[in-house]
Amino acid sequence: METIKDTDTQHSCPLVLTVNGAVVESFSHKVDYQAAKSPILQSIEPRYGSVLGGTDITFSGTGFKGFADPSLYKITVDGVDCPIKGTVTDTEIICTSGPRPGTPEQSLEIYIDGVGLVATQGLRFTYARYWSNEATWGGLFAPLEGESVHIQKGVNLIMDIPRPPNLQIVIVEGSLIFLPDADANHHRYFDARYIYVRQGRMEVGTEDHPYTSRITITLHGNIKDPYLPIYGNKVLAVERGSLDLHGVPRAPTWT
Repeated sequence: METIKDTDTQHSCPLVLTVNGAVVESFSHKVDYQAAKSPILQSIEPRYGSVLGGTDITFSGTGFKGFADPSLYKITVDGVDCPIKGTVTDTEIICTSGPRPGTPEQSLEIYIDGVGLVATQGLRFTYARYWSNEATWGGLFAPLEGESVHIQKGVNLIMDIPRPPNLQIVIVEGSLIFLPDADANHHRYFDARYIYVRQGRMEVGTEDHPYTSRITITLHGNIKDPYLPIYGNKVLAVERGSLDLHGVPRAPTWT
């Protein structure tokens, strides 16, 4: 595989036959890649949906061709088929997510028959579980006051209630996601003694998708509480993970 890093809109690749790394034959013809002929994904809405499926996902971009026959399009999200819904246009494809069992690696593939794969540019639709859904907790009660939560690798948990109970420790090896409410004045609260993002991800808005309502995250504890090695107590710790905290951009009031 060859990676070309430049801003050219066209690139030609020579045709070479190799066997076990050795060049057997070179051909005079070349394969031309042209940006104008390449379908490109630019956005996904919504970015999250339930693992139970049934979410209508809109993929926006360019070069989708708008073929009348939906069977010419095949979309898979995390390896799960996403059947086409409605009419495809040159700039928009809508599909309905299917149920996703287990915790497979995230992936997205959009294939157009006769055209090829769409350049997804690293964009992803994320299958998630919702705090308010009983199925998230195996049909049992959601965590109670003073209990702990472990978000395993491959699990994306969306906080969709105004205020969960005050938790002991939250270990994030998957993803803990706070999505803003449609009401800019909505106020969400999250209380814990320790939040430990261990090779996982915690998102409270991103640079491209900021948190547009209000949220207060409070860490509880005192000097006598047990210390997490390296990090201490009453702490939001990140170990080889990522933490996104992005609110609505504000212009400086002075310089």
